[in-house]
Amino acid sequence: MLNRRRSKSMKLERARGSRVGNAGVIASFAIAFAGVMAGAFSAYFSERGSGAVAARDASPASQAFADPVQAERDRVVERLLAAAGLERLQAPSAYGGVSENRPKIVVIIDDMGLDPRMAERIIALPGPLTLSFLPYAREVETLAEQARSAGAETMLHLPMEPLGHADPGPNALRLGMTGADFVKTLEWNLSRFDGYAGVNNHMGSRLTADKAAMKTILAHLKGEGLFFLDSITTAQTAVREAGAAVGAEIFERDVFLDAEIGNVEAVKAQLELVERIALETGYAVAIGHPHETTIEALGPWLTSAPARGFEIVTVSALIDIYNRKKQEKLVAEAPALRL
Repeated sequence: MLNRRRSKSMKLERARGSRVGNAGVIASFAIAFAGVMAGAFSAYFSERGSGAVAARDASPASQAFADPVQAERDRVVERLLAAAGLERLQAPSAYGGVSENRPKIVVIIDDMGLDPRMAERIIALPGPLTLSFLPYAREVETLAEQARSAGAETMLHLPMEPLGHADPGPNALRLGMTGADFVKTLEWNLSRFDGYAGVNNHMGSRLTADKAAMKTILAHLKGEGLFFLDSITTAQTAVREAGAAVGAEIFERDVFLDAEIGNVEAVKAQLELVERIALETGYAVAIGHPHETTIEALGPWLTSAPARGFEIVTVSALIDIYNRKKQEKLVAEAPALRL
């Protein structure tokens, strides 16, 4: 079942490490199959809001896991975000860099699948977009296939335990699980539909801050040939550190498009910020959600962005962008190696 998730056209050439299925380092409680669909529909608003107000922790510990490519881009993005006066946005990490031609922009729409009619509207937007589907959505397999047929790339939006009382939905990963239940629940989520390129977190401000839990998840994803994109719902995220420990492929979002729900002008302002980041660093990663105001702002922007010199790409393009940048940096620092 798990091998069917990746379509032949989306297989990634990478070493597949052995599966790490032991989450025994996580403290034991009972698995919480809490959350009904109606509660899940509204709960993600509070988690995203709480995650969007925290500033990225720039402690020496977090800096230790940034390679030179990351560190260089971190400085640029932090300057842009500070100049924009948008303190609610965390500075992202630095995977990627200037690609061959035009600046690249990745647009991810999270929380897909809860509202099939809204999902169909988003699938119809010009792209290519990356659509991240919640595994517990009732029609998730059908909608994900519809998205891929329309040219979108899909991700799995993995429910994780947040801080506070927000409900991440049924079968969310929680710190109170036993190791066996943790892995069993992870496998259930990963098996819900096929063909996705990677995984990002739904909520998770508590769980993504736990290094041991994230090492278990990331090692498992690495064994499946899947990358993880950190939505950054907490300033204390341990994803980068855990990824470095297990050798997993990690990316991070740059900007939340719709942290101010219902404000179309705020979405437009965030899209301008996305463009500035892409111009100065070579790429940008934006995350939005299935809201009317997001669609209202995003539709015209997607149509006009190519005319302004930007290329809209799907999330898996980050792999090539980052590898190319690392190669360019290596050659620049060792001119004797040039052919």
